[in-house]
Amino acid sequence: ATDPVAAGASKVVSAVPGALGVPVPVPRLPIGLGSLTLEAEAVDRRGRQQAAMVWARGANSFTNSPVISQAGDAYDLAGSFSADFGQLLVTGETPFGKPPKIPSIERIGAALGGKPKNAACEAYGRDPGLIGMVANRLGAPPEWVDKGAVTQDAQASTQMAAKR
Repeated sequence: ATDPVAAGASKVVSAVPGALGVPVPVPRLPIGLGSLTLEAEAVDRRGRQQAAMVWARGANSFTNSPVISQAGDAYDLAGSFSADFGQLLVTGETPFGKPPKIPSIERIGAALGGKPKNAACEAYGRDPGLIGMVANRLGAPPEWVDKGAVTQDAQASTQMAAKR
């Protein structure tokens, strides 16, 4: 879990130089950092495992911004995990030890809150988009802006309304 008090203190400390007109990036305080550890597998229609990954990463002072929520670092790291596991599923190769790729136009659009390229991505909910980016910049908890996946009932209601 992320320590929300330490994350809040980091957010305040990093805001001070900007408020003074000094555009200097300030690393996050190295206390209260959270982590995420996952095991994931992909199975075929017969239930046989086709891919698996054990993944663990901790937040750090330089690449993870502080968010005032116990789930803040895990939420941030979940995005990194999903990118790694998705790459494994699509390419069949390990994502580790390779340089990062430039995101596609579709991925950038989805990150800004637009419709994902693949309909299957809707199953997990859309990225909070620009509002999420601003909230993250301010240190707001992810649960304030991430609506999550659309429930089956809400999806059926939307489809019925569209048919009328």
